[in-house]
Amino acid sequence: MSALTAAAAASVALGWAVAPAAATAPPAAPRLADPGRPSESELRKQLDALNTEAEKLTEQYNKTRVELGRARRAERAAARTAAALERQAAPARAQLGKLAAANYMSGGPDTLFFSSGDARTLSASAYLVQNQTAALGRLQAQIDRADQAKREAAAKTAQVQRAAAQAQTARSAAKAKVEEVEKRLDKLTTTKARDPRTGLTATIKGSGLPAKMARKAYSKLGSPYVWAAAGPNSFDCSGLVVWAYAQVGKKGLPHYTGALYELGRKVDRSELRSGDLVYFGSDLHHMGIYLSGGKYLHAPQTGDVVKISKLSDRSDYAGANRIS
Repeated sequence: MSALTAAAAASVALGWAVAPAAATAPPAAPRLADPGRPSESELRKQLDALNTEAEKLTEQYNKTRVELGRARRAERAAARTAAALERQAAPARAQLGKLAAANYMSGGPDTLFFSSGDARTLSASAYLVQNQTAALGRLQAQIDRADQAKREAAAKTAQVQRAAAQAQTARSAAKAKVEEVEKRLDKLTTTKARDPRTGLTATIKGSGLPAKMARKAYSKLGSPYVWAAAGPNSFDCSGLVVWAYAQVGKKGLPHYTGALYELGRKVDRSELRSGDLVYFGSDLHHMGIYLSGGKYLHAPQTGDVVKISKLSDRSDYAGANRIS
């Protein structure tokens, strides 16, 4: 690619990157209504509105990240073009410097510009200087344009960075408000769980899909363990999870601990919430449904029933995930 073509390409790339600059500032996250003591239905409506707005803000943030990538690529391309033109100009500048030095050493401008006493005739050295100077002038014009493109690209990058930061701030604010409403809903939607066989109690907290699933599974407390069973009256460990999720609208989950572990997102033990799935053994041969306070619900083994147990009673805890 010639220097002129490269400069033009940089300018085109810059122009393409600048086009999205008209992106408007992200909309502000909606304000929460006066907390007071809203009903569960009111909170759910508010949560739906906040989730919708949070989704819009997330996509706005995603858009600015794409634009930032484009702007940075254009800035790098402009910088490469300017650097290449500078490298191309360096030999011409060096040659002119040598000619000027030689002219000075040989006696000044008369020696350089005149081959004889005839001022109408340029010497070979003068002719070379003239050509080099003209070529360098044309190259310098390209360098100036490339430098301008580089400055404009850097300004565009800074502009998009500011837009991305604003979008991130708005997105974080919306997320915080969603979490606030979810916490209020959790307080309104709690289920006290008690296992008369083990004497253990727990609270199922939350209004999301995992918590709803846990409540359905809890309704099967005392049901017998049967290998490969998935309800409605008997279960194995993964069958209880598959059945309970189907009751809350998430049908067709795989009846296998290893496959279930690959779904949703992994959850640290310190962040367990009601409805998270907990797994045991290096081969994930057993699983249960976390409730709260270190307690989980599970269908243990042949001869036993669905019951509440303590996580601390097992030494082979392997991990957890949340399927929403």
